Amino acid sequence: MINAIIIDDEQHCIDRLQNLISLYCNDEVQIVNTYTNVEDAIEGLKMESPDLIFLDIQINNRTGFELLEETKNRSFNVVFTTAFEQYALKAFKFSAADYLLKPIDLDDLRETIGRLKDGQKKGNASENIEVLMQNMRQFQNQMKKITVPTVNGLVFIPVQDIFHCKSDINYTTLFLKDGKRLMVAKTLKEFEGLLSYYDFFRIHNSHLINLAYLKNYNKGKGGFVTLEDGTELEVSSRRKDDFLKRLAEL
Repeated sequence: MINAIIIDDEQHCIDRLQNLISLYCNDEVQIVNTYTNVEDAIEGLKMESPDLIFLDIQINNRTGFELLEETKNRSFNVVFTTAFEQYALKAFKFSAADYLLKPIDLDDLRETIGRLKDGQKKGNASENIEVLMQNMRQFQNQMKKITVPTVNGLVFIPVQDIFHCKSDINYTTLFLKDGKRLMVAKTLKEFEGLLSYYDFFRIHNSHLINLAYLKNYNKGKGGFVTLEDGTELEVSSRRKDDFLKRLAEL
């Protein structure tokens, strides 16, 4: 039996994965705990000894890679769960790291668990993850544009042309440098995962901003930012500390 932990900041993703495992893989995998943020997960991993963690790439304003870097004695296997675009999936394939593309497909889940159960990955997990992180940095540098689906087809938008993104339930509006707006059938969470490596930061449940266009930050309970185009956006109080830490790194 594989003892596993799920780390994901979206409860519906945790529920889906738990349900799939409970219904179809309960003879191979037992979920012993779940976490929705990096800090609690790091503390939990100190106390628990899982064989496997299902790890989301983007967890609130942090990443699964940060969790791994801050976790000593990684004796567990890792299966990344990701909604990343195709360019980033190449990084996973080239590193031989296990990943599941959201929404998670049952056949992919069974295949991955089968490999882990057979011990094909044993002893190579940490090495594969190190290669993955190197590959991710390489592919980040290669990506200059993102592909955005619209009702008329695909639009290719340079990353530097995006001022900020605004959530509208299952849609996201992109505010572009030329003043245009583009509504896309993707969640803000998906754009956060794609753009956070390019100095974008989610300051609020509804707002993801390009830090390259940050003009100033005004303090308050959470405060608010002003972008170079004059747009003012609220910073949520729970994201304020992480936002200030990120600003200190610029």
